[in-house]
Amino acid sequence: MFRNLYKQSGKIITELQEERRRKLLQEQKQNRLLLQDLKRGIDCCDDHNEETTTIKKRSRALQDADGSEYSLQLSEWLRESPENICDWILVPCPKGQRCLVVTYSGRTEMFTKSGRRRMYFHSLLPGGSGARGSKMSTILDCVYSPGEDTFYVLDALVYGNHELVHCEAEFRFFWLRSKFEECPELSVCNTYNKKSFKFLPHYDFENVADVSEAFQRYPFWAENIPQLDGWLFYHKESSYTYGSTPLVGWLFAFMVPDILGIEVNENYERPMNYSNPIIYMDEFDAKLSTTKHR
Repeated sequence: MFRNLYKQSGKIITELQEERRRKLLQEQKQNRLLLQDLKRGIDCCDDHNEETTTIKKRSRALQDADGSEYSLQLSEWLRESPENICDWILVPCPKGQRCLVVTYSGRTEMFTKSGRRRMYFHSLLPGGSGARGSKMSTILDCVYSPGEDTFYVLDALVYGNHELVHCEAEFRFFWLRSKFEECPELSVCNTYNKKSFKFLPHYDFENVADVSEAFQRYPFWAENIPQLDGWLFYHKESSYTYGSTPLVGWLFAFMVPDILGIEVNENYERPMNYSNPIIYMDEFDAKLSTTKHR
């Protein structure tokens, strides 16, 4: 009886999630059009306008062009297969600490999810080291793995003064990949690049073979370093949203067959307490909430 109640509750939440996706995508599209019109107006009035955004620093807070503080984009559980899965991009997420990596004034800093600065160092990211980079800024959404002392790059908010938060996810990923291909030294630790930065692979759901191969790979990375934590699902047309958003989904690997109907490698074993994905999600959230309040 109680399982049926869980299923009904999960269905309602899923319907709300899909509706929120549609509304949010529409709002983001309208915002992008408004920004384009605004830029055209600036171009007409200012012949010296540059297509870059200066990142301002007020105390320890970094603001975007609208004056809002940059912060991490957080996923929601992917409670049901989206209406059009081909509109989504799959990204493997390693175990580690979620953080923002920020460069400005010729230095690189790492900020935790709560906004605390945990380390600073020199890097080859634009604005990350030396006097030449003092006027450049970059902000990356990363997972830091202490074991490998490596930042695995999920997304970009700003790259070399180019603000990307209002760009579609598909473009942001294309931009990031091209920048890492131009500078392979980012993945190597040396005097000028104290930490390794590695761009995570992305899989377009339009390419069924690539997605299936990714789900069947175990371990996902050689020698299981780093370990796979789970999978992120990005809507191709989504802007970077501060805080939780239904346009980025999350699943542990063992949940994928139940939610998407796609098989994964048999080594991604289900926990003993796993019987239904929606029940597991709700119980996981309840346990996490209890832990946070201790």
